[in-house]
Amino acid sequence: MKTPTIASLMIGAAIAGNAYGAVLTPGIYRIDPGSYLTSMQRAEAKSGERIDERFEHAFPPAAGVTFAVVSRDAGYGEPERNRVLFLTADGYKADVDHGDRFCVAYALPNRTYYSAAQPFCAGEEALSDRTLASFIVRQPPRRRDLEGIRIPPERTPTQDDRIGCLLGVCDPAAYGKWIDRVEVTYRTDRFTLEKVRPYRDIVFLENAVPVFDSRERTGTSSQLKAGTFVAVLDRQAEWFEVDYFEHGNARHGWVDRDDVVPVQWVAQRATTRDFRFRVGVVPGDSGTDAPQPVAIEVLNRNSGHRLQVLRDFESEAFYAQGEEAIKVVDANFDGHPDIAISGMSGGAGPNSMTNVFLYDPVRRRFSFSQELSDLPQLWIDPTTRTVHSAQRGGCCSHYSEVYRYVRGKLTLVSSKDEYANGEWVSTTTGRLRNGKMYYREQRRRDRGD
Repeated sequence: MKTPTIASLMIGAAIAGNAYGAVLTPGIYRIDPGSYLTSMQRAEAKSGERIDERFEHAFPPAAGVTFAVVSRDAGYGEPERNRVLFLTADGYKADVDHGDRFCVAYALPNRTYYSAAQPFCAGEEALSDRTLASFIVRQPPRRRDLEGIRIPPERTPTQDDRIGCLLGVCDPAAYGKWIDRVEVTYRTDRFTLEKVRPYRDIVFLENAVPVFDSRERTGTSSQLKAGTFVAVLDRQAEWFEVDYFEHGNARHGWVDRDDVVPVQWVAQRATTRDFRFRVGVVPGDSGTDAPQPVAIEVLNRNSGHRLQVLRDFESEAFYAQGEEAIKVVDANFDGHPDIAISGMSGGAGPNSMTNVFLYDPVRRRFSFSQELSDLPQLWIDPTTRTVHSAQRGGCCSHYSEVYRYVRGKLTLVSSKDEYANGEWVSTTTGRLRNGKMYYREQRRRDRGD
């Protein structure tokens, strides 16, 4: 498959229009120099008001913004996400006292809350008119009251004019009028894709971090300052392959993820014949929140040497604490122990998830199982060699499933869906027969039991 050219993306953007408006192609974008004169959304003057317009770039001249970096990523089952970083002049600091405060990094869609650790602003309104290969950034217009204009009368008031004015209707021709003047400064720019780069994420470095020329800490390195953003080309368990930006130029390197987010490693009671484990945690969002699990370290049971790190899973701190966070279970019944850690609960315990990592005896590595981790309220029954899942949709809706591994593939073998509406209880059961699921529905009066 050929890599799409910028020209083909621009054509596709023109054809697609708003159908793809929420997703930008990852890469390097350049400002269209004259677009600040044409990309604004003009304000409408009120009655008795005149607007004097001024046009500026979206960012202050001292920021020196010419380029933007865009990443695109999608979580499993989630919509694609963009992050946008504007490259400012080296050492530039926003002058908050003079109204130059602005965000240099945005997240789309608006599901990232700005914080010191994740300084990404909501981008749905700030970054508009998005196509596959261009977008407009709009800062809120600045309004400033100017000295008004007095329009003199055209004639002497008549008796009717005087009576009308006493009633609150003064004819401007007889009495003149006052026009309020407002200066509105529009701050906009259009950015257009210049170079496609497969950026998967943009990461903010809270601390100073070394960047290496290869995936070896013994290689040549330089230092990235705290507060630097990097664009991630590849996200591995132990390394980020990144582009970082100096003097407006992109440079390539590798960043050790242990340096990006320092964690506290908590030894686990759970072990296997060959391995022991530690869970890496970071502090919770507040002083009362439990530490948040973000990584699992697989160690040689005898030497303690690190063999593997598992990352990029979501785990709710309340359900995965201390030295009991890791559970050992043969989740696929192949005779080799796998590991699990609690996932997210979604605010409802009965619908809680579990992160499952299956062990591959050939590669001697654990890997995340998406299909098992997607099953709510997961329960592994080693006696019957079945996998069970259940969920609740409110007080009156319950659903359960049973799976087996058939020729190495996780296969649904039975299900039960029960729904009550206060009058009837409807139960639908499913059974696997000859490789096909067959369903049967039964209804009975709801007796409230």
